Amino acid sequence: MNTELLKTLCDASAVSGDEHEVRQILTQQLKSHADEIDFDGLGSFIARKGSQGPKIAVVGHMDEVGFMVTHISEQGFIRFDTIGGWWSQSMLNHRVTVRTRNGEKIPGVIGSIAPHALSEKQKQQPLAFDEMFIDIGANSRDEVLQRGIDIGDFVSPEANFALWGEDKVVGKALDNRVGCALMAELFATVDNPAITLYGVGSVEEEVGLRGAQTSAEKIKPDVVIVLDTAVAGDVPGIDSVKYPLKLGNGPAMMLFDKRYFPNQKLVKAVKESAARSEAPLQCCTMKTGATDGGRYNVMGGGRPVVALCLPTRYLHANSGMISTKDYNAALALVRNLLLSLDADSVRALADFH
Repeated sequence: MNTELLKTLCDASAVSGDEHEVRQILTQQLKSHADEIDFDGLGSFIARKGSQGPKIAVVGHMDEVGFMVTHISEQGFIRFDTIGGWWSQSMLNHRVTVRTRNGEKIPGVIGSIAPHALSEKQKQQPLAFDEMFIDIGANSRDEVLQRGIDIGDFVSPEANFALWGEDKVVGKALDNRVGCALMAELFATVDNPAITLYGVGSVEEEVGLRGAQTSAEKIKPDVVIVLDTAVAGDVPGIDSVKYPLKLGNGPAMMLFDKRYFPNQKLVKAVKESAARSEAPLQCCTMKTGATDGGRYNVMGGGRPVVALCLPTRYLHANSGMISTKDYNAALALVRNLLLSLDADSVRALADFH
């Protein structure tokens, strides 16, 4: 695992609709490995290597869940809307970063009322999103504006990347900077002259898989491998039958989600690649969410798609957790899969006779 690359990606502020920082990082990282770097109309990053054989796209979405400034009070407190899925109980007292239009980053905290000032009844009631506010230490609305913050600015959790224990990575935006990092490492290191390889960093996945659709229309890939994250069920209080993934037991193949089923021949190919590369592989399903596979699999009359997800604790909060063992296993597995593809094997994936 390229820890420095993953840290750089995670520390970037790139809420859905404001993915510029991650786009710059990927461009810098892959420009020397790509024959061409391009973008779709929404800003998805698209790197191409080669020009012969079937088009194979490896996709990780660049955006993270976050917030948008919607109001600034006369006292200098900031109200906001959530972007992407949040649980209110995971937000209070978390430090955040406001990214201004000129790229400056202003620290703040999602404020809360001290327990001393709450009744017992109030303590039992979760705070609604529209009751929350961000405090940047300003004394007035004018001071907030003078610091460059305005309505419509994007807000992300504070950067907090760290390595814990033998194999754990903790940080904000692991969903889905791990997919971007994997995509970048694979694009830089895989050389298969039998295919045209695309490395894609899609935009706006967290708000409806929008960049998946626009990048699919631009590339028109023949096969798509989506790299994302999925809920790890190895913590107290989670149903381990519905959420069977465990950190350290390998990446997970998504067998279905709300908008996608994988190509079954591609499922077999993934399992064979896992065996050849001696990479552990888990499986999971997701009835209440979706990956970019949900748009890629229905583009252009339908395409073979598979989604591989790293088990992740504490998704859509200010600090997630993954295992380097799962990251490295995913890297080995997908590399093996990409090197096994050629025109004949890709043609066979969509042969339904």
